[in-house]
Amino acid sequence: MFDSILNFASMGVSAWGAVLAILGIIDFSEGHSQSNQAKKSDGMGKIIGGGVIIAVGTVLVPQLSSYLTF
Repeated sequence: MFDSILNFASMGVSAWGAVLAILGIIDFSEGHSQSNQAKKSDGMGKIIGGGVIIAVGTVLVPQLSSYLTF
């Protein structure tokens, strides 16, 4: 039961990171087309942040079962 909850949480965290990365790609491309450096920087930050969140969702969240024993 706990493993299925962690799998669902891992999927949710990874999906959240993917959405953030996609929004970052949209912001970056919009800033690139408008030659807006601030928008490009914001988009790049979202892309990197989304990648980090995806990594946490796929690597760290599944390992929580080994740290939390009941």
